[in-house]
Amino acid sequence: MNPRTSLKVMISLMLFPSLICLFIPSDTIASVYTMIMLPLALLIGAVLSLRVASMYKGELHRAFIFLALFLFLMMLALMMLAYMKLANIDYFSNLLSRDIGELNPMFVLFMQWTTYAMLVIYSFYILKVTELREIDIKGWIAIIAVLFFGIIIVLYRVPSLLQQIFVFHDADVYTISLLLIRLLDVAIVIMLVPVVILYAKQMRLEGRESITLTTITCGIILSLTAAYIYEIVSGVPLYVVSHAVYLTGSPLDALYLFSYLIIAVGLYVHKKYDEWGFQMIEKALAGG
Repeated sequence: MNPRTSLKVMISLMLFPSLICLFIPSDTIASVYTMIMLPLALLIGAVLSLRVASMYKGELHRAFIFLALFLFLMMLALMMLAYMKLANIDYFSNLLSRDIGELNPMFVLFMQWTTYAMLVIYSFYILKVTELREIDIKGWIAIIAVLFFGIIIVLYRVPSLLQQIFVFHDADVYTISLLLIRLLDVAIVIMLVPVVILYAKQMRLEGRESITLTTITCGIILSLTAAYIYEIVSGVPLYVVSHAVYLTGSPLDALYLFSYLIIAVGLYVHKKYDEWGFQMIEKALAGG
């Protein structure tokens, strides 16, 4: 079994569970489907990341441990948001409220920031594996392209948010958190690109594969930018997206699910890559 071919086929197959929610006739069933599948995909990814971590020692072991923590915390935050949606709890309007039952939305916000920390630490350990620090022309083109995309995301809403804060003095926690999260999402996406480029160059230098980590990183980048892509394409503000679109079986949910499944597939193939490679060699030798 060719690992690269298997990876491409599996990514293509992940389109089917991702797109199913768009064709479910009942909005209620579509919503339930996404509320189940999104955290399930993250849980599978977290477990696979732990399995991959067990294959290594040192920096890569730590990197995949923190990736597993990132995915697990994402799953918990998603489950809490799903619970709040089912319970008709308005997350943002109650952000400052302490008495909304047993769940404090500030905890959800804190968890979101914690997930970012896990991802930054994961990137740090991946970078420690690489000895190379020079990026070629293709790499710089990729970085500039992502930087340009990040600028579009920032400029699309940040000026109006800054106006809301400094001109209209409407600086509530919701507005400030939206601004900071948008900026941090863009910063992390831009950070991930040179990290994976340097890792790929290092692996090629050592004669090892890098396609699986590139796939995982692409899944992470898509998961961090999916909401902004939907916001820009549809013209629907992000706060409306979070209330009326997310976890309803929407195209945004399909994007999120596809991104999480890409991460899981990348981790699975990463774990199986050497095994499948040896099988190919044995088959070739047996045929010869």
